[in-house]
Amino acid sequence: MSLKLEGILSANVTPFRENFDLDEAALRKLVRYQARVNGINAVVCNAGAGEGATLTREERIRCIEIIGEEIGQGQCVVAGIEALSTREAIQQTRDAKNAGAAAVMLTPPHVYDWSSTANPEFAIQYFHDIAKAVDIPITIFHYPASTASGYAPETAIRIAREVDSVVAVKVASGANIRRYEQVLRGMRALPRHVSVLATSSLFQHFVTGADGALTGFANFAPEFCVNLFNAVRDGDLEKGRQLHEINWALEAAIYKAPNVYKHSRYKVAAYFAGLMDNFLVRAPQVPVPEGEVKLIHDAMQKLGMVRR
Repeated sequence: MSLKLEGILSANVTPFRENFDLDEAALRKLVRYQARVNGINAVVCNAGAGEGATLTREERIRCIEIIGEEIGQGQCVVAGIEALSTREAIQQTRDAKNAGAAAVMLTPPHVYDWSSTANPEFAIQYFHDIAKAVDIPITIFHYPASTASGYAPETAIRIAREVDSVVAVKVASGANIRRYEQVLRGMRALPRHVSVLATSSLFQHFVTGADGALTGFANFAPEFCVNLFNAVRDGDLEKGRQLHEINWALEAAIYKAPNVYKHSRYKVAAYFAGLMDNFLVRAPQVPVPEGEVKLIHDAMQKLGMVRR
């Protein structure tokens, strides 16, 4: 497929009102803030950062439609697909395509929790079935090795080799640069280009050769993500190191353990940046602890990013 997912893709969060309904006005404001930045090439919705598993079918469709209305020329919508069954995943993929998504990102279903590394056939069949059912570009969401859903790099590479509609892979390897590079090298050996996208530890991943990043950091710091990627891509490693150093404390606050709060921390940062009216999350996610909220606030304050 001809679609290239490169540069910075924002893993968009989903704003809620005080009653936990979808806040469409806040979503528009957030997307406009990101989309105004040259180099934000796609907005990814309904995935982990967007609490996609908690959204109704109607809400998922509406998010795609709203983002499609707010992004600019040359930008696109990528819809996250989270489902317990392949049948539901196919329905979500059809909905996404009909609503205007240019591509989908397939998140491992929970059957992988029985150890995807030991049973790669589940992942391989899942991608084949969805690709056969719906003609749309696909991004692989490659989970960390620390999770049961984190199938081996060899499995991700095999999926990309066998499923022609795979155009990108999001490598959520965290600080495991070697695991990320296994995926990178495997994708580079394929007869066609498959974009390899980082999610955190951006400087390190960019230096090693990533085609960009699919990251929630772009919700509140899109310029930083673009500037860092461009600096490394253009060979200006000194500028890249300077940007990395400036942003170190904020990145450490967002991506600190426990990882389960990562997506909620994106919302906290977007709130302090003046982009959202609250940082509510839907259950079963719980609010970010007060100490972590202060940690994010203080890191952003030092960077001059606090707008409230």
